[in-house]
Amino acid sequence: MDYQYQNNQQPPPLPQYGRMQAPPPRSSGKTPAFIGGCLTAFLLMGAMLILPMVLVVTLGKGCMSSFQTLAEKRTTFGAAMSTDEDRINKKKVLPSELGESREIAVIDIKGVILYENNFNNASARRIAAELRAAREDDNVVAILLDMDTPGGEVVASDEILNQVRACRDAGKPVVTCMRSMGASGGYFIASGSDWIIANRMTFTGSIGVIISSFRVQELLQKIGVQPEVYRSGSMKDMLSSTREHSEQEKIYVQNMVQSTFREFCQVVADGREAFQDADAVASSVFGDGRVLSGSDALELGLIDQLGYFDDAVSKARELAEAPGAAVIRFSYAPSFRDLIFSMKAPAALRVEGVLPTRNFTPEPGKVYLLAPETCL
Repeated sequence: MDYQYQNNQQPPPLPQYGRMQAPPPRSSGKTPAFIGGCLTAFLLMGAMLILPMVLVVTLGKGCMSSFQTLAEKRTTFGAAMSTDEDRINKKKVLPSELGESREIAVIDIKGVILYENNFNNASARRIAAELRAAREDDNVVAILLDMDTPGGEVVASDEILNQVRACRDAGKPVVTCMRSMGASGGYFIASGSDWIIANRMTFTGSIGVIISSFRVQELLQKIGVQPEVYRSGSMKDMLSSTREHSEQEKIYVQNMVQSTFREFCQVVADGREAFQDADAVASSVFGDGRVLSGSDALELGLIDQLGYFDDAVSKARELAEAPGAAVIRFSYAPSFRDLIFSMKAPAALRVEGVLPTRNFTPEPGKVYLLAPETCL
């Protein structure tokens, strides 16, 4: 039956049904943490990639030299963060000729001898650690000191000498090969070895002690600066650069120098058969601290042989009675702290007179065993 709506009546509205809504997604607490961790890792990786470039741009050649040193030493992250004794690496220089496990350990002493680690100088801390490692290594039967140094601090040189003697006491002969220089503190160390080889043109000797200070009193007066010092005793500011040095002070410092020089002479006499005692060394022709050539040093009994590195290797094998021993180079893997504090242009040793004065400046008040030109 058809229904018709009259009087303009509208049909009833159709029923409205609510639209079904999807439930909200269940939030997970792990998602934000995961994303945050990924972002942090990404930023750290980016920083590690960018930092070397920034260092290269800002620090230039010194930075490149430091990174190259890390690569040459084969430094790993673990080695860079480990203790001193754990950062000693062994790199084979010459393989064993007879398949032996015995080894000759080569240890570098190059640059000015200081205590702290420094890529450009001979660090007593590093060298002592390498000598201890060589002494405790059962495969090492002899030690070869590869030397190119003008000398350095008294105590630093003595610490190295002490380790050289410990190696000899352990039954491991020590041979020193002098390159361009093996002077003053370098010779102080070499005199403790069993055999010394030098080139005929090597600069060696310079057996003496030096301590320096500066006088800036007149300069301060010109610019109107008057220092005021309060001291508990007349010698408390000994070697002060801001005042005249008293005669008592000069005599006291000179006695310190002579006492250390006497110790140097005794070390030479103990190590070299040509000299009966410290007086014989002090009264010799080179007792005035002069630098000698390798040829002159041989005539005076300060070295045993003129030759080259290969001759030193042969002598080490002979003394160790190990003709087929391999030759390895002990090296200290620098830490990241060493890297940061050593980012400067390398100071090469050059022969200008005896040494270029611009490469090293002695610290006032410290006692040195140094070739003379270094101290000007």
